Amino acid sequence: MEHISMQDNQVIDIIKLVGLKGLFTAPSREIDHGLILALVERWRLETHTFHLPHGEMSITLQDVEVIFGLPIDYEVLVGPTTMGEWSQLCVELLGFGVPRNDNKTLAGQRILISPLVERIAEPLSHDATEIQIHQYAQCYILALLGDKIFMDKSRDRVHLMFLEFLWNLRDLP
Repeated sequence: MEHISMQDNQVIDIIKLVGLKGLFTAPSREIDHGLILALVERWRLETHTFHLPHGEMSITLQDVEVIFGLPIDYEVLVGPTTMGEWSQLCVELLGFGVPRNDNKTLAGQRILISPLVERIAEPLSHDATEIQIHQYAQCYILALLGDKIFMDKSRDRVHLMFLEFLWNLRDLP
């Protein structure tokens, strides 16, 4: 995701409130195919560790906390991976719709990150409603999730199942 400088303090406050400040400040990640291939070759399913020349290694939630600055000491988030009408969910939570026949933007349950980036590239209007502010923040958060930790192989889409966890942003204090 191209770097989008977030200037709106209301949105920054929402990002901090949901515990994603670490993603907000983390640099974009590049997929290193050589590294991934090397790690796959060294993965041992029976121990769930990587066998490296200097010993065994595993990746823990504490590593994620240190690298991304994400809190890991809360309740686990779980939910369904299918919500039904994804395009309607986009309208409600992101503030824009995707036509049903637009298979390029919305492929199954994955949306292109570029429409999210386009939406947040434009600053919020000064008279934005609370709903518009939250839709804007949800676009930004979904783009962050897709860019930083939940990217797919194409590196240009993010799964919409993460929207379910953004549903209650309006209930935040």
